[in-house]
Amino acid sequence: MRTTPIPAPHADLVFLSKQDLHSLADGLILEDRRSIDRCVDFVISETKGLWHGRARAMMCRRLKHCALGRKQRTQLVKAISERLASGAFSEQFKDQLRLAMHLDMETTVAAANKALKSNRSHAIRYAQWVLSHENL
Repeated sequence: MRTTPIPAPHADLVFLSKQDLHSLADGLILEDRRSIDRCVDFVISETKGLWHGRARAMMCRRLKHCALGRKQRTQLVKAISERLASGAFSEQFKDQLRLAMHLDMETTVAAANKALKSNRSHAIRYAQWVLSHENL
């Protein structure tokens, strides 16, 4: 099994608890710039801790309503698209896909088309789900 190393700037995110993650996500409601930056870092990181998948989903739902810079939008779409293509994603991944579609539908659709060729049935299902929303 291939594991992706967590880049040094994001290494501390591995140790965030459910309560820490809730607090961080709550900062998005206030559109606090530091919270936005940390949440983007968290969503693009590959942590696998307790409640991390659900926290990513919550953050993605809230990030849709925040002002994001071009670099942040690009990083988010790239990370989410790579997860779709590899099939390496956890619970509530549709919330991440919704954010990616909101930020850059064209790139997300391209990633979904690539994922259709995957040998992982769950990646194909999610790719089909993305493509079913292409013209909405």
